[in-house]
Amino acid sequence: MALFRRPVPAVQADLALRTVGEKAVAGTRVEILPDGVAPRDDVRIADLPERWALATAHHVVVERDGDPLVRRWCDVDHAAVDAQINVLTIRWADGTPPTRLHLVDRTPQAFARTLRERVVASVVHRESADLPGGGTVRVAIRRDERDELFSEVLGDGHVDLSDPATKAVVQATESRARSAVGLPL
Repeated sequence: MALFRRPVPAVQADLALRTVGEKAVAGTRVEILPDGVAPRDDVRIADLPERWALATAHHVVVERDGDPLVRRWCDVDHAAVDAQINVLTIRWADGTPPTRLHLVDRTPQAFARTLRERVVASVVHRESADLPGGGTVRVAIRRDERDELFSEVLGDGHVDLSDPATKAVVQATESRARSAVGLPL
């Protein structure tokens, strides 16, 4: 039995080809929300500017005023949907402020599912460690769009690398993670 895959609308396909030269796999209409701003209940979807969030094989693309936001899947640290208000928050591994998107389509499941699948597929291995001064460090071995592996070290805001004990734990955790997948130390 073959599964039916609905083609993406032409506007989404065009945006994906224009921005990253790839086919759109899934997309949804969005309203970009500044930090701390809730979606507006009093606005009809038809009155909002037409903006899209797209998933391609290697990128997430968010249409916005000016240049679109284009990031690789391996740039995503975490993404979560608040189902009560239908807001997707994407946290970036490089510390860029999170992107908050109000999912205005009635059925954004294909986009959310594809986003999750692509981010999970980019994570090859994970390690974490508690730090001597408090806090946690996470090391992820990620796969980029060229299928190359790299390590990513993320702290929770309490990482003081000037402390020799903390630096030693961070380096040991990264070494363990890299060694687990055969990357040079």
